[in-house]
Amino acid sequence: SEAASVPATFIDTSKIIDTTMGIITELSTDATHVTEAIVAANQIYGQRFLAYDTSFYQAKYTVDAVIYPVQHPMVLGRDSIGKYYYDGGKNKKLRILIKAMNITGTSDLIVEEGSYDFPDDKGGSFDKGKFIALWKQEDGNWKLWREIWNTDLPLGGRIQ
Repeated sequence: SEAASVPATFIDTSKIIDTTMGIITELSTDATHVTEAIVAANQIYGQRFLAYDTSFYQAKYTVDAVIYPVQHPMVLGRDSIGKYYYDGGKNKKLRILIKAMNITGTSDLIVEEGSYDFPDDKGGSFDKGKFIALWKQEDGNWKLWREIWNTDLPLGGRIQ
């Protein structure tokens, strides 16, 4: 599975022992479950462009989520994030591929590092780049809390 190929390191905060000599940690047994949940979420990431469906955003983003788009002010809250991604229907034709490259964290916060690609129909890309996403648990589910990304696209052109 794709999740099995993503490096994952998780610290079970219930097993952290703080001492004057340092911190002793043990690998959390939840690492596989969390990694699988994030990889699965990435596979349906592109649905956010197809419709402005508030239930989708409630399921995927925390109440206090923030995104940090390229060359755009930060976008605060689920409702605003949904409106940003859907953009009044202008983004309906976008397709995105997300690849997690590293997932690490604790039982409270997960950091995902990855890459994204918006392929065009000519073998190139409208955009591609890298991102960092922070995930937190809300209502018993891992949800996006913070997202930031930047493009590998050269100024003024598409990646071929």
